[in-house]
Amino acid sequence: MSFLMAGYEFDLELGHRRTYMSLKESLAYIDSLMDGIESHISFKTAFSFFFLIDCPEFDHRAHSSNSIQTFYANHYLRNVIEVDILPSSELIYSYINSKGFSRDLEKVILRLCKFKVDSDLLKSEARFDHLVKRITPPISFMYLVSIINKRINEDSGLNYISSLSSPSKDIYREIKEKGYAVEHDFLSKEVLSKLQMIVDEISLYEKNNGTAYLYGQEGNNQRIYNLLSKHPVFHDLLICPYLTTLCNNIFERPTFHEKYGLNSLTAHIVAPGASAIPWHLDSIFPEPIPAHMIRFICIISLDKFTSENGATAFVPESHNKLKVPTPEDIQSIGDGDIISCDAGSLIMFNGATWHHSSANKTNKKRRGLMLSFAASYFMEICGEEEHLSIIPKKSMESFSPKVKQMVGYQRAIKKGAKDISERITCL
Repeated sequence: MSFLMAGYEFDLELGHRRTYMSLKESLAYIDSLMDGIESHISFKTAFSFFFLIDCPEFDHRAHSSNSIQTFYANHYLRNVIEVDILPSSELIYSYINSKGFSRDLEKVILRLCKFKVDSDLLKSEARFDHLVKRITPPISFMYLVSIINKRINEDSGLNYISSLSSPSKDIYREIKEKGYAVEHDFLSKEVLSKLQMIVDEISLYEKNNGTAYLYGQEGNNQRIYNLLSKHPVFHDLLICPYLTTLCNNIFERPTFHEKYGLNSLTAHIVAPGASAIPWHLDSIFPEPIPAHMIRFICIISLDKFTSENGATAFVPESHNKLKVPTPEDIQSIGDGDIISCDAGSLIMFNGATWHHSSANKTNKKRRGLMLSFAASYFMEICGEEEHLSIIPKKSMESFSPKVKQMVGYQRAIKKGAKDISERITCL
């Protein structure tokens, strides 16, 4: 079911990002629109329950995926709403069933949209099943969330990165079936030109400083690490609507925490005459590799990728093998599927897919960006506490080498990562 209101197309079958971080963004967006609402805390609490779960169960007998009891047992929701104690579930249940919540939603919508909408579409559709004690969200709530999400995207100003706001169903299907997909014409021409210029500037700067990270058999390929610190455009690229939508869906799992984090954001420059990199996959897991998404990588072509200049190649469906390619496997691969695409394209792939950079047989360099993402639970597995933020520097320096390693002190610092030019960041 879908309908159109004041230029906003709203599909009732489409969800939203059900995470604490997204909830906090939404509550902050409507915080100034709650004048006249009797209890801001009750409204925020009811809003939060429906935002995070479809059919909240007001039954305290056990914890479950839809149980309100689960929320009263954690501190994350209290932190988002900014209260020490949440209103009782009985109070919230009464507030919702009295239709007060639906009326308050309408007030917020009218202030947000600044126009009169069809009141029939804002009437609550709350239903109560006396056997399981479930309530479905009113249409007005779902409509409000759709407007907030659209406004947040518009206000971010990040649409300048790409004219595309989200991947198509075909992209997701190809990633699932083959292990990779290509979005042609991903970057706007202006952003492509800017990224080409910035990468060239950083590349030359680090070579002149003797801090360039060079690799490959000939030792003349270059990687540029820590791009996020080296120009603001890389921040905007990371959180553009297309990539956040893509990664939220790729890493989807039943949790209200953020689904993924950044593994690295680098530039790869394949030099003229460079040999192919060996076939590999991007995983450090012991075999068999888990079938769920662990790492997901996006390559942005800053030059045209061809079969002659070192384009990325894949082995279709190899992500289903859940293992590292053996020498015997490699003998049967051949050239693989070499991705040819214009500059400004986006190549996306499951990290378990066998791939490599092919040989650059031309007399020109081939430039690309690599955005590597990983499931966020890895941060929790080896870092329930954020050691590098909470341990004083004096204490850290007194630790033994083993303890420093355990807390991640100076881990994975690559050559050139800290070589940052203020001149380039201002370009």
